[in-house]
Amino acid sequence: MTAPEHTPVMPGEVLRYLAPSPGGVYVDCTLGSGGHAELILEAAADTRVIGIDCDPLQLDLARTRLAKYGDRVQFVRSRFERVLDVLSQANLNNVDGLLIDCGVSMDQLSGRSIGRGRGFSHSGDEPLLMTLDPGQRTTAASLLRDLSEGELAKVFGQVLRGGETRRVVRAVVRERARQPIERTGQFTRLLASALGKQGPALRKRIAAAYLALRVAVNEETSALQAGIADGVEALRSGGVIVVITFHGLEHRTARVAFRELQGGSTGPPRLVGAPEREAKVKMLTPKPLFPIVADRPPDKNVGPPEEHRMGVGTVTFLSPTDRPTRMSGLLRSTVWE
Repeated sequence: MTAPEHTPVMPGEVLRYLAPSPGGVYVDCTLGSGGHAELILEAAADTRVIGIDCDPLQLDLARTRLAKYGDRVQFVRSRFERVLDVLSQANLNNVDGLLIDCGVSMDQLSGRSIGRGRGFSHSGDEPLLMTLDPGQRTTAASLLRDLSEGELAKVFGQVLRGGETRRVVRAVVRERARQPIERTGQFTRLLASALGKQGPALRKRIAAAYLALRVAVNEETSALQAGIADGVEALRSGGVIVVITFHGLEHRTARVAFRELQGGSTGPPRLVGAPEREAKVKMLTPKPLFPIVADRPPDKNVGPPEEHRMGVGTVTFLSPTDRPTRMSGLLRSTVWE
């Protein structure tokens, strides 16, 4: 198996907010090839990491990378929203920190070792699977075959614009009546015809349609909601959860989950006397930061320079693949001081 191609996103910020301490126990809910886990293990003596991933091929990459740490690392094949079950099986009541790095890795998207033949990318012609867990029965092809027109509209409407959604859904319904949609090449041609754009604009909208379908295949939105809620429950008082998101749907999902966990009124902002939710966390990242990309000219970076000096915030920056990335940190505070 070749070396991992994925580079951990925002390593400095992750370590800054998790602040690994000697002997601490941390959960990497989306272990991938083990890049963030390695940083945590190196940051302090005798730290332990429980690495969760539903992709056995990713776990194999991580095992190779992290072999030198021996029993300080535990590898678990599971979905991260089941973190409480994972900890129960490990005889742990709580942990010091937890990381959720959403989405797919570069190894899965285009990696030479584990990315081929999985249907995540629209650049080739592969089986239309898009499953993070290769053993999963629901695939992109099965959703395109089985979902009603209304259900397809809901899937694509989360990411595509209104007119785009209608055109794509109509194209899918017409094509599947003629023949099954089972290859990425076939699906990409369908999208190109339906979206009616050219060049970079077309590639961007095709990528958005692939994203919408992948999110539906893997139930990523509900997984993130549950993962954040149960991740907070898994923390000791004073523990930290860090969440990294990559696109608008993830941003919105995480923001709603954070708002629920911060407590406050259950009613509209100006409604007096509405019941209050219990505050389970303190938001460590209330304002945005915009880290500079080292090889990008200053005028091409987002955000004013003074934002870089803010102590805590929701971190938004341009990744090497030009995807908008945000990191948020929450402090579990069941006992307020």
